[in-house]
Amino acid sequence: MGIHLQGDQQVTTRTTNDQLALVDTTNHWIPIDPAKPPPTGPKLLLIDKRLGVASIGSYSKSGTWTHYAGLPTFDRSKE
Repeated sequence: MGIHLQGDQQVTTRTTNDQLALVDTTNHWIPIDPAKPPPTGPKLLLIDKRLGVASIGSYSKSGTWTHYAGLPTFDRSKE
């Protein structure tokens, strides 16, 4: 686990136990609530928690996704 500075911004990351992924411990998956699902048009990060495999795609109510997250953006003040 490490906390490092990227420019003047603190970023908290760690490598998973199997060393296969670097994760940001401050950014979390949002559970999909069937009563208030994410939008069905735009691209999102999607995951089925049981399977543990993330994908970029559009949400579909007929899928098996359990959680989602928005895609990252660039910090325009740093460009």
